[in-house]
Amino acid sequence: MKYTHKKLPDSVIELEATLSHQDFLNYWQPAYDKALSSVQLKGFRPGTAPKDLAGQAVDKEKVFEEAATNAVRATLREVSLENDWQLIDQPRVEIMDSQSPTDADFKFKAICTVFPKINLADYKKIANKINSQTPKEITVDEKEVAKTIDWVRNSRAKLTRVNREAKLGDVADVDFSGFLDGKSLDGASGKADRFVLGEGKFIPGFEEQIVGHKEKNNFEFSVPFPKDYWKENLRDKKVDFKVAVQGVFERELPELTDEFVKGLGAFETVAAFTQSVRDGIKKEKTEKEREKTRLRTIEEIIKQSKIELPKVMVERTLDSMVAKYTPFLKDAKAGEAEEMRKNLAEKARQSVASHLVLYQISHDEKLDPTKEEVEAEANQILQHSQFSKDPNVDPKKIYDYSYGIVQNKKVLDFLEGLK
Repeated sequence: MKYTHKKLPDSVIELEATLSHQDFLNYWQPAYDKALSSVQLKGFRPGTAPKDLAGQAVDKEKVFEEAATNAVRATLREVSLENDWQLIDQPRVEIMDSQSPTDADFKFKAICTVFPKINLADYKKIANKINSQTPKEITVDEKEVAKTIDWVRNSRAKLTRVNREAKLGDVADVDFSGFLDGKSLDGASGKADRFVLGEGKFIPGFEEQIVGHKEKNNFEFSVPFPKDYWKENLRDKKVDFKVAVQGVFERELPELTDEFVKGLGAFETVAAFTQSVRDGIKKEKTEKEREKTRLRTIEEIIKQSKIELPKVMVERTLDSMVAKYTPFLKDAKAGEAEEMRKNLAEKARQSVASHLVLYQISHDEKLDPTKEEVEAEANQILQHSQFSKDPNVDPKKIYDYSYGIVQNKKVLDFLEGLK
C-alpha cells in the first residue's frame, strides 16, 4: 500500500492511497466467496451449485462495493495509526479507479477530519500571573440582603381572592390573545396564572394595563414591543391584546419574626436568619468571582495558544446551541434562525477552544479522572435530575458526560492552585 497526504485548513487531511492488485484481492476474494456461498440456484442447495454457474449469478458491483469499503476502512486505520491521527468525523471517500480488481490497482481519495494538534502557551505562567493579582473584595450591600428576605416573604405570602380592581403588587390570573395587524400572533396567546403585577414578567406596559380591572373584566389594549426584542419582526411593533381577568388576589406578606424564621430552617432568631442570608449572598458572589477568574485564565491561554479548530467540532457545538432555541423559532421569519446561528458562531468557537485547552492540559498534566470519580459524578447527576426517571437514558452517555465534568474540574482546580 502506498499513500500520500496533505494538510488542509480546519484540521483536515487529504489522503490518496493505492493498493496493489494483489493487496486488493485480499478484500475482494472474501467478499466474492461470501456472495458465492449465498447464491441459490434451482436444483441445488445453497453453496453446492457449480462455481462457474453460481459465479454468473453473483452481483459483481456489490462485491466490489463491499471489498472497497473494507479496503478503505483497513487502510485508514493503518495510516491513522502510523501518523498518530484520531479521526473525529466520517471521512468523505472517492474511489478513483472503480475497475475490476483483475484490471488495475485500487485507488481512492479520502478527506479526513482529525483531532487537532494543540500548541499550548505557557499555561502555568498565565495562571500564576492571574491568580497572583489582588482579588476583588467581596462585599454585601444591605439592600441585597433586604431584597432576598423580601423574596422569601413574598414566596410565602397568603393570597386572598378579592372583588375589586387590581393594583400593582396584586396577584392576577388572566387569559390573553395577541394580534399583529389584525392577525393572531403565534406565541402571544395563553394563560398567565398567579403573577405579581409590576414585577415585569411581561413586556413593558402589559402588566400596567391590567391595573384598574377586576375579575371577569374583558378588555383590549395595545403595547409596543421593545426596540431590542429578540424577535426582529416584532421589534418596535404595536401588538393588540385581548385580555380576560380570571382572578385578582391580594397578598398578605408574613411579618419577619422569630416565629416566622423558625419555620424556614434551623433559625432561632431573625438576626440568625439575616446573617445566614448575608453569608449566602457573599458565598454566591465569591463563587461567581472565582468562576470569572477561571474563565479569564482559560481565555488568556486560548489567546496565547495555537489551536486549529476543526470545522466539524464547531458545527456540532453550534447545532447543539441552536437546538436549545428551536422551540422559540417555530414562528420565526425566514432568515431569523440563520441570523441566530451567525450570532452564536463565535460562542461555539470559544466553547470548542476551551474544551480543547482543558483536554490538552489534562493530558499533559496526567489529570485523567479515575473510574471512581466519574461514577460518583454520574450517580450525582442521576440522583438530582430528570434522568433518574427516564428508562431510556443511555448509561454510556451519562458516563461520558460525567467524565468531561470531572476532567474539566480537575484541570480548573489545578490552574487555580498555581500561585
